[in-house]
Amino acid sequence: MNRSPVLTTLLLSIGLISATAQSAENVNADLTTGLNQVGMISVQGVVGEPHDVERLIALKADEQGASYYRILSMDENMPQHTWHVTAALYS
Repeated sequence: MNRSPVLTTLLLSIGLISATAQSAENVNADLTTGLNQVGMISVQGVVGEPHDVERLIALKADEQGASYYRILSMDENMPQHTWHVTAALYS
């Protein structure tokens, strides 16, 4: 979709689009049919809330050129309050 610079500036200023929008989207298992798995991500020691962890996975999926990701496991390490997450990447 092509937008004029004026329209883009207007949408950014009123918050309808973001300059740092994530392109990778989280999908459920039933929606991965027909998608090509292109990799895996595993991160550990992540501090924060579940939505912070998901945001990190989305950013890492973007870095690897994936359009979609599915979180396979998300476990909290209680004494340290850190997370270990594994996700599949899809195009």
